[in-house]
Amino acid sequence: MTADELTALNDQIAALARAGLPLDQGLDSLARDMARGRLRAVTAALAADLRAGHTLPEALARQEGRVPAYYANLVLAGVQTGRLPEVLATLTTYARSVTATRTIVTEALFYPAVVLALGVALFATLAGFVLPQFDQIFREFGLQLPWITEAVLVFGRHPIELVVVPAAVLFVGPLLARAVLRRSARGRRLWARAVYLVPMVGSLIRTARLAAFTELLGLLVEYGVPLPSAVRLAGGASSDPNMAAEAETVEARLAEGTGLAEAFRGRGLVPDWVAWLAAAGERRGGLGPALREAAAVYRRQVDARAAVLRSVLPPFVVVVTAGSLTACFVVAIMAPLLKLLEGLSK
Repeated sequence: MTADELTALNDQIAALARAGLPLDQGLDSLARDMARGRLRAVTAALAADLRAGHTLPEALARQEGRVPAYYANLVLAGVQTGRLPEVLATLTTYARSVTATRTIVTEALFYPAVVLALGVALFATLAGFVLPQFDQIFREFGLQLPWITEAVLVFGRHPIELVVVPAAVLFVGPLLARAVLRRSARGRRLWARAVYLVPMVGSLIRTARLAAFTELLGLLVEYGVPLPSAVRLAGGASSDPNMAAEAETVEARLAEGTGLAEAFRGRGLVPDWVAWLAAAGERRGGLGPALREAAAVYRRQVDARAAVLRSVLPPFVVVVTAGSLTACFVVAIMAPLLKLLEGLSK
């Protein structure tokens, strides 16, 4: 399920729980009113399992692969402690914060990509329709063209090979590479590492994932999920397979009796300062709040880096794209044109 679908499902369960209504009847009624899709299928399946006598945590666990494991574990913790409404409300806040962070990252990357795409489209249009006209005029008058003009006019003679194909490779290539690599576990790990190498963008995505991981881990611990299992569940909820694999390693070390800071250290799952903060919180009996404070720090970093990306990258792309196009066409087209006008005036 997507974060939005999980938020919608959680809101429905929370509303029914607050109203004291039977979950099986309420979810069944809600499912009938939904459009066909994954959310409707999950809601209907939960209603059927509840009618069959399963508890809510059991019904959620039976939806493994469609409902995240951490969600079922948190609901179980809420039922066992008698704090289900509180847990559901906290889960709603968490899911919305994850969605908000993802939106911030997407918006920060969207505008520069659009500007770059428009620049490439403009260049392709000029190369395919405008440049050939100038090429014909210059040839008719027998002008001796400078090398830069000849180079630019080559784009007009071969716009498909020299403009459209490279542009397609630039934009479609990463998508194809992602699709191919995601077919295997090793490829998914390789793709996740490659994303982090992209300047500015990689650090933003990494910070957003750390925010989600530390916040979810804090929630799981706060509501009584054993720490080793909580680390695995929080890592498994990440879209980074490397983080999920490292979380399983940390889980094994914690299960062996290794201290929290030592279990985290050297694994690359979280920075050392987070490991130290978590260990200090654990010693003082406040591990959950300490982790959620780390998540708040990361969310502020995401906001700040996204703001920089939105304010710096778009103007940079505009200046580079527009400046390059302007320089090319002014030097390559206007110089011979001025020479032609000078010759005609004589």
